[in-house]
Amino acid sequence: MGRMVVIRHSHESLGRLAERLKHAGLEWDEVQIIDGEPVPPAGEVDVLVMMGGRMGAYDTEEFPCLAEEMRLARELVERDTPVLGICLGSQLLAAALGGRAYLADRPEVGAVPVELTDAGHRHPVISKVAGRKVFEMHQDTFDLPPGSVLLARSDRFPQAFALGSALAVQFHPEAHNSAANRWANHRAREMVERAGSTPEAFAAGMEDARSELNDGSYHLFDAWIAGLDD
Repeated sequence: MGRMVVIRHSHESLGRLAERLKHAGLEWDEVQIIDGEPVPPAGEVDVLVMMGGRMGAYDTEEFPCLAEEMRLARELVERDTPVLGICLGSQLLAAALGGRAYLADRPEVGAVPVELTDAGHRHPVISKVAGRKVFEMHQDTFDLPPGSVLLARSDRFPQAFALGSALAVQFHPEAHNSAANRWANHRAREMVERAGSTPEAFAAGMEDARSELNDGSYHLFDAWIAGLDD
């Protein structure tokens, strides 16, 4: 498969993603760009994963590294190299490929049902969350890039799209409930409250959906990993 690079925008755990990569016997290199680590040249990347973070894809003046990350993602998609974007990563992918990322009218948080499009039901990865809730924690959204295929949506926002070798998911399949609840009680508490919820209600909804969140996320990552050998 070659070299997998995971670009990090925070020091949070990779959670289920790391678990399934290890289960598959895969190794990866991490690049913490907010700590000043440079993005690698496209020729040195065989698989790219772009993780979540608290900044917006449009915050390139404050975080110039985001522009470099988008340039890398665009070049990799042009080379037909697999790229997976999660939450902020999905917004960066949308912007890099000709769409637009921007602040939404209101955050979307908690265990949220998503509706798959016909293409989503046929998609080998996104189909794994069909009929299941996913974990959302975002205040930004995106307009789809030209030529992309919408795979899933919530009642408010696009949730997944594919374009060539790129797959973007707005939700957080990597985050366990423990991490989600920690965010809701601390760094994202204000976001939870702006969404019209409380940390207590958030935790209750996540607990009610625990089984489907786990199953959908693990199946999604396993299907994505399996597709890297195609």
